[in-house]
Amino acid sequence: MTVTPVKPQRPTTTLFFSACVATLGTWYTAGYFNCALNVPQAYVISWIRHVECRRHENHENHTENYILWCGPLTEYEESLVLRDNVKLNTIWSIINSIVAAGLIVSAFSFSCFMKRFGLKGTIYIASASHLTGSLLAALISAVEVYELLIVGRLLCGFAEGLTGMGAVMYVSEITPVKLRGAFGTIPMVMLVLGFLTANALGLPMLLGTKERWPILLALQSIPVIIMCICLPFCPDSPRQLFLMKGDKIGAEKTLIWLRKNADVQDELAAMQRELEMQNKGEIGPPVPLFGIFKDQYLRYIFGICAVPMAVKQFSGYVCVMYYSTSIFRKAGLDHLYSAYASLAMWLVYLTFSLISMSLVDRLGRRVMLLISHSGMMLGMALFTVFMVLSGSYAIDWAKYGGVASIFVWIAFYTTGSSSVAWFLPSEMFPQEARTSAMTWISAFCEVCGLTTSFLFPMVVLALEEYTFLIFVGGIALGTVYIVWKLPETKGMTIDEIQVLLRYRFNGVLSA
Repeated sequence: MTVTPVKPQRPTTTLFFSACVATLGTWYTAGYFNCALNVPQAYVISWIRHVECRRHENHENHTENYILWCGPLTEYEESLVLRDNVKLNTIWSIINSIVAAGLIVSAFSFSCFMKRFGLKGTIYIASASHLTGSLLAALISAVEVYELLIVGRLLCGFAEGLTGMGAVMYVSEITPVKLRGAFGTIPMVMLVLGFLTANALGLPMLLGTKERWPILLALQSIPVIIMCICLPFCPDSPRQLFLMKGDKIGAEKTLIWLRKNADVQDELAAMQRELEMQNKGEIGPPVPLFGIFKDQYLRYIFGICAVPMAVKQFSGYVCVMYYSTSIFRKAGLDHLYSAYASLAMWLVYLTFSLISMSLVDRLGRRVMLLISHSGMMLGMALFTVFMVLSGSYAIDWAKYGGVASIFVWIAFYTTGSSSVAWFLPSEMFPQEARTSAMTWISAFCEVCGLTTSFLFPMVVLALEEYTFLIFVGGIALGTVYIVWKLPETKGMTIDEIQVLLRYRFNGVLSA
């Protein structure tokens, strides 16, 4: 199959500005608030225990419940408090996993909000939800009700889902073909910048203390406010203007502004061809939500896109994001060095996110995923070995090997799995099915994330260091499927990708 040559395309300041604004209050904020509880985890758990103690203070001092919640703990007992207190462990699991529940709700609401309010209107509504959640989270210390933290994180998760999906679609649609892979990694770069900010501010010498950790939660509203101020200066998607609103002049002006070049006729011609195909019935009307599973071809594409997403979520990423500090403590580091290790881990993430931006369009999506999965399996397998050596055999140096293996894992995770899994659906699904497809892919992603984040604290109590072998097995199974099914789409236009997928679907090309 021949690939249409594309003119050299370069990033511009206007394109970069629009992509960064769209991802600042969405992906950056998501990274921040997902990691905000990571470093001060011990103080948050202690505060929850204190709140429950206040609720049991009318009980007799000798009752089991009173001792469970109010009894003094040694440093060693405090490190095992989640193991010994099932209710506390469940509350902590819910606080972390409730974000994914909000994301699932938003996934099924996204298309309705987009149709009713458009991209910018949806972002403003989601921002109001996020600011409300941030306010509730900031008030928890004053009112001593940990349920407010759960509700606040649910609202923030809902907002993250609405704006996150819209931001990925927006960045994909304003970016020229040759830059789509590089710019497709911007959401992940913003996400890790949020991780870094939250972990840095959460260090004990800053906001990661018994008194100041609620301030850490309140600060997550700042990037949302900045995004809302800057958003009016960003244009609408030229594809939405041309294909959905019929505003060809507006689409042309937007492209000229984004490209800083008046030569945008090739892109307009491609949109015109797609519009003519729609008018002739060659491209159908927007596919309804459940229409994805009624069409055999769309189900085929969904399977191709869902497996990389499943590998991403079951690779251990969600658990590392929420529990990295406690994982490093389990590996043998003290609280301060665990916090430093978490911060260093996200620095590795950022470094390899930037590296992947330059590689994804050179090596291709399929190659990047296979390299990424191979390295992740190696990193997780080594981490399990070092955990066994450190725990069962009390070998002191093994804890440093465990930290290094997590760094290896995060480097390879960032190289491909973190970003490619997200922008594959926006490239592979046809225009009429893209919104519904992104809804289902996002919902699937968050169901996987909810499962792993909720069950991890419980499973790790039973399997201990061998828990991480589950992730190795999940990555291996997904990699076999990708080798078998996923085609390479490097350098192809959306039309060319559809031709390739149709051929493969019909069995004309070899798998």
